[in-house]
Amino acid sequence: MRKSNSIFKFGFLGLILTLLQILPLNNTSFSQTTPEKAAELWNLRHSEIQQLYQEGNLEGALNSAQESVSLAEVAFGSGALKTISSMLLQAQIHGELDQLEEANQIYQVALETSVSAFGESDATTLSVLDNYGGFLKSIDPEMSEPVLQEALRLTTEDDPQRAARLRALGLNLQELGRIGEAEGMLSEALKAYKKVLGENSPETLSSMADLAQLYLTQGKLNPAQELFETALPLMLEVMNKTSLLILASKENLAEIYRQQGKFSLAEKLFLESMQGAVAEYGEEDSLVIQARSHLAQLYEDTGKLKKALLLHQQVYEVDLALLGEAHPNTAGDLNNLASVRRRLGDYQKAEKLFRQSLKVMIAALGEETPQTVSVMNNLALLLENQGLYDEAEPLFKKAFAISGKIQGEKHPTSLALLNNLAFLNESQGDFIRSELNYKKVIQLNTEVFGENHTNTIANQNNLAYLYLRDERYNEAQPIFTKVHSQWSKLLGAEHQNTLKALNNLGRVQKSLGNLEAAEKHLMEALAGRTKVFGKRHADTLRSMNDMGELFVVQEKLDEALKMFQETLKMEEEVLGENHPYTFETLNNLADLLKIMGKTEEAYKLFMTGFERRNAFLDRVLWVAGDNTRQSYISLYRPEQNALIRMLLSLDDERTARDLFEVSLRRKGILLKITSETQQVLMLSGSPELQAITEDLTQTRKTLAGLTLSGPTDENRKEFPKIIFDLEEKVNMLQLKLGEQSVRFRQSTKQVTVDEVVEGMGENAMVDFMSFRGEDDSLRMLAVVVNAGEFSFVEYEDLELISAIVMELREIVQDEGAEDEDIKSVAYDLWEILWQPLTESLGETVSIFISPDSLLNVLPFDVLTDSDDSYLLENFNLRIISSARDLALDPLLAAKGDLMIIAGPDYDSDKILKTPAAREVTHKRSRSVARGARMGSGLRGLNFDPLPGAEKEGEVIKEVSDTKDRNTTIFSQRVAEEKLLREMSAPPEVLHIATHGFFLKEDEKLKKRLQGLSRGSSSVPPPADNPLLRAGLAFAGLNANASMLGEIDTDNDGVLTAMEVLSLDLAGTQLVVLSACETGLGEIHEGEGVYGLRRSFQEAGVKNVINSFWEVSDAGTQLLMTKFYDKFLAGMPAREAMREARLEMLDDVQWSAPFYWSAFVMVGRNT
Repeated sequence: MRKSNSIFKFGFLGLILTLLQILPLNNTSFSQTTPEKAAELWNLRHSEIQQLYQEGNLEGALNSAQESVSLAEVAFGSGALKTISSMLLQAQIHGELDQLEEANQIYQVALETSVSAFGESDATTLSVLDNYGGFLKSIDPEMSEPVLQEALRLTTEDDPQRAARLRALGLNLQELGRIGEAEGMLSEALKAYKKVLGENSPETLSSMADLAQLYLTQGKLNPAQELFETALPLMLEVMNKTSLLILASKENLAEIYRQQGKFSLAEKLFLESMQGAVAEYGEEDSLVIQARSHLAQLYEDTGKLKKALLLHQQVYEVDLALLGEAHPNTAGDLNNLASVRRRLGDYQKAEKLFRQSLKVMIAALGEETPQTVSVMNNLALLLENQGLYDEAEPLFKKAFAISGKIQGEKHPTSLALLNNLAFLNESQGDFIRSELNYKKVIQLNTEVFGENHTNTIANQNNLAYLYLRDERYNEAQPIFTKVHSQWSKLLGAEHQNTLKALNNLGRVQKSLGNLEAAEKHLMEALAGRTKVFGKRHADTLRSMNDMGELFVVQEKLDEALKMFQETLKMEEEVLGENHPYTFETLNNLADLLKIMGKTEEAYKLFMTGFERRNAFLDRVLWVAGDNTRQSYISLYRPEQNALIRMLLSLDDERTARDLFEVSLRRKGILLKITSETQQVLMLSGSPELQAITEDLTQTRKTLAGLTLSGPTDENRKEFPKIIFDLEEKVNMLQLKLGEQSVRFRQSTKQVTVDEVVEGMGENAMVDFMSFRGEDDSLRMLAVVVNAGEFSFVEYEDLELISAIVMELREIVQDEGAEDEDIKSVAYDLWEILWQPLTESLGETVSIFISPDSLLNVLPFDVLTDSDDSYLLENFNLRIISSARDLALDPLLAAKGDLMIIAGPDYDSDKILKTPAAREVTHKRSRSVARGARMGSGLRGLNFDPLPGAEKEGEVIKEVSDTKDRNTTIFSQRVAEEKLLREMSAPPEVLHIATHGFFLKEDEKLKKRLQGLSRGSSSVPPPADNPLLRAGLAFAGLNANASMLGEIDTDNDGVLTAMEVLSLDLAGTQLVVLSACETGLGEIHEGEGVYGLRRSFQEAGVKNVINSFWEVSDAGTQLLMTKFYDKFLAGMPAREAMREARLEMLDDVQWSAPFYWSAFVMVGRNT
């Protein structure tokens, strides 16, 4: 094994001390020793030092070195050459023992002694400077620079050692990151070596390797290649073929070939270098480890991930045995293993390894080190790959800040992190910040490495792709053109990067309408990729799909059909059914078949895509972050729109039923999945279920990771079985949890159309669905299910419907509006929205309605028919969130009491007086003093008292008391959020009379839904989570608002819709949200109103009553009194609410819809 510093070095550069014959030791005092005897003993000590050093006995070697200095002073004098040599030897051993102060002091004494004895320009003094500079470099290259500069300054042009000093200074500058200066210095050193020693000397060839290595570091692959290819044959002539320099040069040349994409040449040289180093130095040699790591990287590049994993594992095991698990090298190996695991789609294992690596790095080196920053960056990339942007962004920012602090903004690591931040900004839809960061990293990379460096070109490519996504084609075109030219010169016309730039250039030209240029570029890219990678490579398949799209634009439909069919077949085999490329080609082919009039084939393909996407969403939504799920839905909404348009064009017996199937599988899917994950989290608190929930979560993560990554060359044959086995395991684990939780069983149940029809009984159903037309206009349809028959109605003008809905809401809320004015608008809406349904509904009067889009905030009962009657008077309309609610087994009714929370004291300072809150307050005061912004979002909430709400609660309790019902009421300071978390059992009825709120989305987040996913990534950008922006106010909110997020969220005075999902309300028959606008929320196509109503339903509540607008205290109290009087007497909740409304309608004082239609009941099948 080759060990660092294993070759014993005497004193200064080029000084060779001849060891004299060994004499017996004696204890004669040095002060009494004759110079002759001292000289003999000095030679003896030097021999002894060498032996002790080689044995690893540094302490013994140091003792002998100290004696040798004393002997030299007696034998030769304090300023003699041998005395200075002994000092340098003593200083070197002090340094290796980490006794740095002692070493530094002796070096300085040796330097002063040499200058005094020989002068500052003497060879001895310059050699002392050489050794001192080397010592300081091992501590900090910045400390050594002035010493090395001084040695070079004092060296004459004809000094044979000038080349060595140029080289030492150049390598030091390289380590400082001053690449341009280093390149100049090493180039000058090479010239000096050639002049002094000739072209073929080992020193010249070593200098040539240094410069080539620097070029490699800079990404200047061609000059690096030229130097190594020149040096290697010469080295083989004058050196042993197993010499370290030859083996290292082979390894470096192999790395150049790897980066150039010349993988066969690279593999051959890596293996030669590694095998030679193993034979000469053993498995544990540093060159062997480096070659093995680079070879593993080559296998990563070529998709041979299992081979890469094996090599990284071998490196890890060697380092673990040599260095232990706490060493940073071992942590680096874990990082490499994690990177391959990420590529294999094993995100669970990758994340575990990255976090383990990061923990070891921080413990060994601290947070503020380059190695730690690198692992931090890789972990952030993994989180980003999974769409966990909320976790990735702070990690990226932290790594970037640390790198800038310790290495400067121009260090390669800082530049890579800035690029990653720009990419993250792009993924988040923040295109403005992304563009600024891309431009900044391009500028800095150009300053540091030049415009033709691989990093600079890659950054330019990223900026061009941003413009492509942002449809700024005129700006993308010249950049892609330049990037393609640069890659061609640097890497060759057939390199993967060159071909990718060419293909993207073709896509831009197609979008600009330059079809001839587009065809030229796309055909050339396809031909190149087919030649280099074969037809079954992902890049080739990407090109084939792009060519198919061009053929469609060119109206070469038969050629497009052939291309798409061939591409899809191979993508399904090579990439898997769930790869984004496969989905894209399938959708393109389905659209083309529709255009070509091949309706039946198109229909089958659309339905195939629909089923595959359902499976995909079921896998990935489950493990996606809360803020990312909505974006997945939005990202794939165009697919759903295309399917709906296809079904409408069929207009046969399948259309209505298939449309209903689409609604059943997609409407409300987001909250369904969110509810499942919340329930798993709740069930994990049970000791007997913890292992099952953890296993389910990890299995789900693995399934999602493999779905996103697709098959690899290594697992392609087994991939379907791997997926099948994981799905079976998920099903088994969910069944186990379902045995313990009826609510969980409900959430995970796959509902069929036939089950819904059976659950409807004698009732009819109207299922509204919004979608977008070919022109991207928002449209609406309704599927009517009645007596087992399916029909549909398509509405041409949703804008008109939406306008009348808003007009009706506005006029109904006007307490002074005349009845005839209200009914006039209500009739207009009935005529355009309801009348088209009447034929399918027939004589059925009990109707389930599942609204969509703006209809979620429409009081349907107010619609007025041609007989001037409200629908309330003639129909029993029953609002549900999704058709799937009609097929779910009912939860066992909760046996708890009636619980009332009414009129909280929002100014209660109870929480403020806790020690934790005081500490937060103290911190906040400091933040404010520093000018920190406060009062935005939830922290800006502030509410006035609601005396009417407290009275409302008292009135309801009075009614319940007359029915002999156990009722508990909480008001003022005791009306706290924690009451809902500390319930011993779910209440039968929960009535909350307080303020509700819904905050608007941050406008800049809208761009998060724009554009395509970059490259082959199927992870969409994140969206703001509406469940965190809707909520109810409880006691102490006003007092606590400024500290939200920093104090205990279980009792901070705000109950968000997301928090509602974690409440145990399984079997609660009714929740009444008697608050301002609790029925409102963010309206999403196909997902209803994201707000409190939906969350309470998913928490297990059978029926939820909520308000559409703020109603007078008196009107609310009257409606609630009438409702509770009937409901608590045993009347079903829906019927009780309808009867209470009818009674108010019959009362002249309360007959205006403003009073009786403000509250709506939404529930499951009752």
